[in-house]
Amino acid sequence: MEGGLLRDIFTHKKVTQDHWNELMIRPFYPREELAFSRFGDPNAIVRDTYDPHCAKGEISNGCAPVEVVSVDRLVDYTRGPAETAKIATALLSDSKTGDHVIAQQAWPCIWEELVEHRKGPKTIYDRPGKDYGYVDTEYNFSVEMLTEMLNELNRLITKYSGDDWNDKPTANVLVELLMEHAFFLQMEVTEVRAGRRKLQSDGFLGPETREARRRLRASTNSSEALGDTSNATERRTQTQQTKNIHNRFSDNGQREFAKKRRAARKARERRRARVDARKEERARNQKEKARPK
Repeated sequence: MEGGLLRDIFTHKKVTQDHWNELMIRPFYPREELAFSRFGDPNAIVRDTYDPHCAKGEISNGCAPVEVVSVDRLVDYTRGPAETAKIATALLSDSKTGDHVIAQQAWPCIWEELVEHRKGPKTIYDRPGKDYGYVDTEYNFSVEMLTEMLNELNRLITKYSGDDWNDKPTANVLVELLMEHAFFLQMEVTEVRAGRRKLQSDGFLGPETREARRRLRASTNSSEALGDTSNATERRTQTQQTKNIHNRFSDNGQREFAKKRRAARKARERRRARVDARKEERARNQKEKARPK
């Protein structure tokens, strides 16, 4: 969005080219080793530095996005065709690809074949047991981790809703998408706190939640080994500490979010049912036509 401006991954401060290069060759290093302070004075003023491909003009029309597309909307049975048209229009407007784009009348048909009839590449919705709802085999995030994600989404929403960006169509679409993601993350918070999403030891727990669960498990194992019931109060305290972590990371409006999520799921189920009904009707019509007269 910023034309290739180089920023630190964690603090979002501007960085030099050397700093950026170090980050790129250490993608899986611990966060502490990639800390901003390890690469120079954290209070130093850094001039704007851009990706070399952008700075040298190697990207046609600059490094600003020409369109913002949502994969979630693309596979949605209501908004998918419009999202497909956005992609096709962007390609049609480019001199390098415009001559190779199929006629506009065929765009909805392409979407139907790829998404509704599943004739295209595999997507996340082709995973066994994966539709639009939660399945027990998923790896879940704790409230602690979900809150970190929400904080980052809210930071981006605030930034790209500001005066410097609100007159840019791409920024407006980005903010809209980020708000949608924030809504669904908040719903996950609700489901975790309500116990509908079960946290497992191999899930994405975060340091505080994992430590609270470790202490609870150690306390339980210790009392069972000794045959001692005197630790019941301590176990209850540990359980309450885990709950407190969830409560501390919670937000207001949980019931309203749950209501909206249920309504969204029911709407998707109705759309899927209509699509399935159309498929069955087509199949029956084809059988009727193929039947000898």
